[in-house]
Amino acid sequence: MTDRRRSEALVAYQQGLANSAKYQPEEQIRLKTRVFETFDSLLKHRGEPGLVPNLRLVDLGAADGALVEVCKQRGLVVTGLDAVDGIDFEKDAIPLPDASVDVVTAVSIIEHLRCANIFLSEIRRILRPGGSLLLVTPNWYYSWRDFYNDPTHYHPYTPLSLAKELPTHGFSDIYVVPWIVKMPAWMWDLKYAFFVARWLIPFRGDAPAIVPEALKGRSGTILAFAKRT
Repeated sequence: MTDRRRSEALVAYQQGLANSAKYQPEEQIRLKTRVFETFDSLLKHRGEPGLVPNLRLVDLGAADGALVEVCKQRGLVVTGLDAVDGIDFEKDAIPLPDASVDVVTAVSIIEHLRCANIFLSEIRRILRPGGSLLLVTPNWYYSWRDFYNDPTHYHPYTPLSLAKELPTHGFSDIYVVPWIVKMPAWMWDLKYAFFVARWLIPFRGDAPAIVPEALKGRSGTILAFAKRT
């Protein structure tokens, strides 16, 4: 598949998702509020201030902009970028100055790239020294059966492969944990945290509102934190 056809396929796939019930604006704001609160909790868990007002954040793979909107509502200075903006993260520079961003978020995007070298190098370039990257991607250990059912998926990751990849691009303080949403921060430090997140939490985060929050968050996905050195 050529780069152009691949980019068109990704945009078409995202537009198809946008028409489903899960991706309606109200539901996306609700879900991305949970994402925001989880990112905030993780940053604090790693000794950072969290997602505070006036923090400069860039959301890569912003899709419909729901996370961008949630960030704006909370006073962050935020920019969202995606393939629909004409950017190919596999080969293009991110159109932002060096060291101009405090936090970069990248939810479900790195697995769509055949090679993440430019993507990760560009993230490091735009982050200020000490700035944070928050990255979410499927965990191959749990997703191998259906990973390639998404025709835009190219590169799977495991917690270990991602932990080894990030330092090669100038990141440090690597912390790779399960993507458990709005659960107590101590769960990230459990010895078998990935097993707990996948098998012992009964419901996913998008379960109906009637399900108590304490029972939501089941996930077979990776959440990685890293800092620019």
